Amino acid sequence: MCAMGKESFDVVILIAHGARDARWMEPFHALRGVLAERLAPKKVALAFMEFAEPTLSDAAAEVTRAGAHHILVAPLFLSGGGHVAKDIPELVEAERLRHPDATFAIAGAIGEEPEVAAGMLEAITRLSMG
Repeated sequence: MCAMGKESFDVVILIAHGARDARWMEPFHALRGVLAERLAPKKVALAFMEFAEPTLSDAAAEVTRAGAHHILVAPLFLSGGGHVAKDIPELVEAERLRHPDATFAIAGAIGEEPEVAAGMLEAITRLSMG
C-alpha cells in the first residue's frame, strides 16, 4: 500500500475482484465510463483480479504503451481485507518490475473513503424509509 499525497497521476486503473457473471461487471464498466469523462484527459482503465478480463497486467501494458508514467491503482473494494492488503500490492509489484519507467501508487479500499461510507448510509436510510 502507498500513502496518498498530492501526487498527480496520468492514469487511474480501477481494480475489482472479477466474476464469471458479466452482469456483475456492468456497474464497474459504467463507473469507468463516467470517471473517464470526468477525469479527461486522464485515462481511466478497468482491471479485474480474477475470473474476468482485462487483468491488471493487461491494463498496465495498455496504459504504459500509450505513454502513462504515473499510475494510480484504485481498489473497488468495500474494505481493506486480504485482497487490498496483500493481493493487489503483489500484483502491482509485478507491474513495477514489468514497467520500470512507470510509477505505481495504490489507493486504499474505496469503501473506506468517507464520502463512499456517507453515500451508503444515505442510500440505506432512504431504502429503509420505504
